Amino acid sequence: MAIAVLITRQPKRRRQAALAGLAAGLLPDADVFLRSATDPLFNLQYHRHFTHSLVFSPVIALFGACIASSVYAAFKKQVDWRTLLFPAWLAGLSHLFCDAWTSYGTQIFWPFSSWRVSLDWISIIDPLLTVPLAACVALAVRYASIRAARTGLIWAGIYLTFCIVQQQRAKSALNQWLADNHQPPAERISIRPSIGNAIVWRGLVVSDGICRAVAIRCGRPGNTQLIPGQSSPMLASPEAAAADFGLKPDSVQALDIARFYHFSDGWIGRCPGVPDVLADLRYSNVPDEIKPLWGIRLTPEAADRHVEFLNFRSGQTPSINRLWDMMKGTAKSRG
Repeated sequence: MAIAVLITRQPKRRRQAALAGLAAGLLPDADVFLRSATDPLFNLQYHRHFTHSLVFSPVIALFGACIASSVYAAFKKQVDWRTLLFPAWLAGLSHLFCDAWTSYGTQIFWPFSSWRVSLDWISIIDPLLTVPLAACVALAVRYASIRAARTGLIWAGIYLTFCIVQQQRAKSALNQWLADNHQPPAERISIRPSIGNAIVWRGLVVSDGICRAVAIRCGRPGNTQLIPGQSSPMLASPEAAAADFGLKPDSVQALDIARFYHFSDGWIGRCPGVPDVLADLRYSNVPDEIKPLWGIRLTPEAADRHVEFLNFRSGQTPSINRLWDMMKGTAKSRG
């Protein structure tokens, strides 16, 4: 919405542009309503899919502009939807780019590529970005204020830059720790923010088929703290995962594993303590843990039925307390 207000020169049209921007900014996430009664992975596969692509963005802009025009028409005010197309398009694009900054994965380049873009700069939910930006947007709409819209975008730029710097600090600290402790050569490394902040980061290091989690606290400049955490075996490919569960390569569940592998960017392994579940190892409530937030249950005896999708998000209070201790710098290594 902020960008829609900012580019609209005429004050009397800024609320119209804001409404079109609001609609276009929300419409990409209408894909959450894409569901299948028989396929639990359908929504997982199509969230942040074609509705979040650059190719589809003009369609989002058209719908956003028409929705805004229709709302005004309902109140007996005529607004030409064509004048709202450009602010709606920019607002829709801002949604795509904001999603790409996170670690979930967004198929911006569909249909030319199925790559799930995830820059890992910022947590999916970060109140230090969202709350000030939402306040500026509210002021921009209420008072048709370009200054408020500009302030919101400047804050977003400043905070995003801070997050990028923090990510690089975490990456440097992890690489230094690996070198100082003579760890085996890393086959793959990932650095992503922990939930709701850019102070504590989750590092994942794969060596010899084992995924190890590491929490990295980036406090004041020159002050980083690294907490080695839990580890768990990884499965290197969808084929390896299917074989590990005793599934035929052409079975429905083997194909579901391939879809889940793509969604998880290859970070898959058996869920610790739940051996019949293949988990997405990227996320955990606490960055030094291997306690996945979701996974799929495999049933080899019913291999031609779709897998069951599971969430593991209950009982978060102890995890939140430990994450808070990490943010304060008082958390200790589990070892």
